[in-house]
Amino acid sequence: MNFDNVIDRRGTYCTQWDYIEDRFGEGTKNLTPFTISDMDFRSPKEIIEKIISRAEHGVFGYSRWNHTDYKGAIKNWFFKRCDTVIKEEWISYSPSVLYSITLLLEKILEKKGKVMTHTPKYDGFTKLLHPYELFEIQLKEDEKGKYHTDFIKIEEGFKEGVKVFLLCSPQNPTGKVWSIEELTTLISLCIKYDVYLISDEIHMDVVRKKHTPVLKLDTLRSIIVSSPSKTFNTPTLGGSYVVIPQRDIREAFIDHIRNIDGVSTAAVFGVLSTISAYNDCDYWVDELNRYIGESFELVKKELDGYMGLKVNIPEATYLMWIDFKGTGLKADEFQDRLIKKGKVAIMSGDVYGDSYKIRLNVGCSREKLRKGIVGIKLALNK
Repeated sequence: MNFDNVIDRRGTYCTQWDYIEDRFGEGTKNLTPFTISDMDFRSPKEIIEKIISRAEHGVFGYSRWNHTDYKGAIKNWFFKRCDTVIKEEWISYSPSVLYSITLLLEKILEKKGKVMTHTPKYDGFTKLLHPYELFEIQLKEDEKGKYHTDFIKIEEGFKEGVKVFLLCSPQNPTGKVWSIEELTTLISLCIKYDVYLISDEIHMDVVRKKHTPVLKLDTLRSIIVSSPSKTFNTPTLGGSYVVIPQRDIREAFIDHIRNIDGVSTAAVFGVLSTISAYNDCDYWVDELNRYIGESFELVKKELDGYMGLKVNIPEATYLMWIDFKGTGLKADEFQDRLIKKGKVAIMSGDVYGDSYKIRLNVGCSREKLRKGIVGIKLALNK
């Protein structure tokens, strides 16, 4: 795979390239974007060939997801990539990860109750958690750029009646990979206080440190929501999956998507891309991780210490969480400079809960990334 290949995405109804003005205002459509978390890379050839073959069949009637081809591919992926055993019967299709979380919260809490999660956090969590009483645990950054949670405050929240912990694993936007020791401590607290752990593991494959799925450690209180879409750049094909060991919650979840929301009919291209990705594309993930790792090194070399910037390489994802507090600029001023002087669109940390950070998407060609680096430097120059 040639990840240096530059592919023009404009004119494809692409959120990142065609709708920049929606996020950055009128007159910004010609900026170079490093925003929403998809990549500019073509998906693996095996996925493309599978979709073309199915499209040429020409009949697009109703299809099913509840079969071994689909669920077996997911089960095998967890085993070969993460040494984690899951059962096919635990797996259910879902339209999206955020839909899965919303429905799981509804089934566990019945639309009321207390939920805990970390901050800074993925903004999608913010939107879906508004019906609940939210307990936020601040992730603390050490001198080496590593992030740590506060188990004392987590236990205090559990004592006050929190019944669901929503975990982002690996964490977005910080790129933290949770260690086995951290997960074991969190799970033990969940079991002790009868709390369910919902783990969003959509970034599980784009890592530079070993990722441990929560179901490797616990099947009593833990649930995984995920999708191959981040790894293989296929979000527009539709679909995700949940892994729910708890029979009562699983049956309630599947009954709801079938008989209440009516969304259990899977998008066939989403099902086929999942099967193809998980069965045939290990090599592609390994190549992607090497390329992303080199891109991170380039950004750190060019920007760490530049005019007060602080750049650390994240343990996972293709997103860099860059600290600009040392520049002396306020968030609005820096964003204005990035747009007007740097000609780049980069997500403000405000969206995720930290005004002095920007989230830079490096899931792109090295040529585009260098434009982003130059744009950031120009934004800081007087």
